[in-house]
Amino acid sequence: MPVTLVVRRLAGASTPTDAELPPLVFDAPRIVLGRSESCDLRLPDPSVSTRHASIRASGAGYSVLDEGSTNGTRLNGERLTPQVPRQLRTGDELALGRMHLTVRLGAAVPTNPHATRELAMAIVARQLGETASVKVVVVSGVDAGASLALHVGQPRTVGRDPRCALRLTDRGVPPISLEIQVEGTRTKVTRRDGRVPATLDGKPVEVGASLVWFDRGRLELASTILELDDPLARALDASAEGVDEKVAPAEPPPPAEPPPVAPASEVPSPPSAAAVVEAQFPSVRSGLVRGPMPERRKNWRGATVAFEVVALILGLVVLAGSAAGLWWLLRR
Repeated sequence: MPVTLVVRRLAGASTPTDAELPPLVFDAPRIVLGRSESCDLRLPDPSVSTRHASIRASGAGYSVLDEGSTNGTRLNGERLTPQVPRQLRTGDELALGRMHLTVRLGAAVPTNPHATRELAMAIVARQLGETASVKVVVVSGVDAGASLALHVGQPRTVGRDPRCALRLTDRGVPPISLEIQVEGTRTKVTRRDGRVPATLDGKPVEVGASLVWFDRGRLELASTILELDDPLARALDASAEGVDEKVAPAEPPPPAEPPPVAPASEVPSPPSAAAVVEAQFPSVRSGLVRGPMPERRKNWRGATVAFEVVALILGLVVLAGSAAGLWWLLRR
């Protein structure tokens, strides 16, 4: 199953760079991440070690392993123990020094092997800014000192013809001798006229052939020598050298402030039992405490008094009858 890696945030950048840095798709049992030229995904930042981490096939998925880097590898903010693999899932965030990557797992078409260098060059270009442009410089001949800036996707011609972007006055140079174009991170030169010999770093350039022109490479045409000046390539090569730059660990967020505590004088006292009863039983409050006695309760109390009076009268009648009967018996 392929794994897609997207550079989400660059060192010192304030915004994501998705539009500028396309994702890279790998389909291999091991993908090495680091600053070295030999890495599968090259991250030219001094906070990234030359061999920083690796992503390895693990069953049906992938796991990430820190290779003992200087600044460590973080998975979703958690620093990994060196040489201990951790399973990856789609959407996981990896932090290698100041470089941050997003992981996507699933079907995708693997990218061209040159894409990793192009992405590394794009990172370097972002760091150096617009001043780092590729150009051709005349280092020897009657036109020494002349130069021509190159831009991606814009072919430029070199020759004696006035319409050429870099016009040479060397009489041995054909009118339109060379065509130079920047394609991605590579500069290519094509020979258009074969009337005079031409060599690139000592190797003959055939008519119609397109060759990659590397930084500091020299092209000889008649008595003129041209040299390619590619500061991005030099910066990329220099990034693999030197020691790792240690990055201070991110400071933990400050603890949350505890809620304010009211002074003792302002703390309300708990309600009394009577207040609780009054709040829950309004009828009790109105009938027993503050309000007048309900009418039903009054009637019940009046009936009780009348019953007691009747019972008293009946008792007196029975007592009188008993006394009269006793007196009658005694007289006999």
